Amino acid sequence: MALHLQELHPALVHLPVALLPLAVGSDLVGAITGRQAFRTFGRQAIGLAALGAVGAVVTGLIAGEEVNVEGRERDMLMTHRNLNVTAMAVALAMATWRRKHDAPAPAYLLAGLAGIGVVSYTAYIGGQLVYMHGVGVDPAKGVWRPDAPQLRRRQWWAFLREAIVDVWHGIRHMGEELAQGKVVPALIKPRRDSANDP
Repeated sequence: MALHLQELHPALVHLPVALLPLAVGSDLVGAITGRQAFRTFGRQAIGLAALGAVGAVVTGLIAGEEVNVEGRERDMLMTHRNLNVTAMAVALAMATWRRKHDAPAPAYLLAGLAGIGVVSYTAYIGGQLVYMHGVGVDPAKGVWRPDAPQLRRRQWWAFLREAIVDVWHGIRHMGEELAQGKVVPALIKPRRDSANDP
């Protein structure tokens, strides 16, 4: 069974979704009880959560270039992507800070709780994209390019090359859309020109 480019993302998204709450929860318990074992675990888990977030974002950029989305689903995809990039940046900042500090600070814990909220919401959007709208589901015509390379023994170089191209295009598209003000378009509707209102 071969793995398609767009299938890398769902294989990795569970890492930050599971590890971020585990890291923050462990640090919260350690802060409340004063037990070093919980703080040590939280310190190690936030590093893994940050690495998992990087993997999820990179493969998400790839998946975003391989799926077929327009209209409302495109807005949902942009919102999902942009909020996840933000959550990844928060997780990386937390992991960097935590490497140098034995105990979590209140601001660190608040950032972690906010990150959990964002990741939970974006996981919900991702589920809606797939299960309600069929994005990335081949029978629902949710795949943009059904002939994308598959991860097979003799196709690994083509697979890697296409993945790099998709990451580059994903970053470029994100920049273009952010420049157009499309930060979280599924949440914030653009104001309509009153002259064109019905």
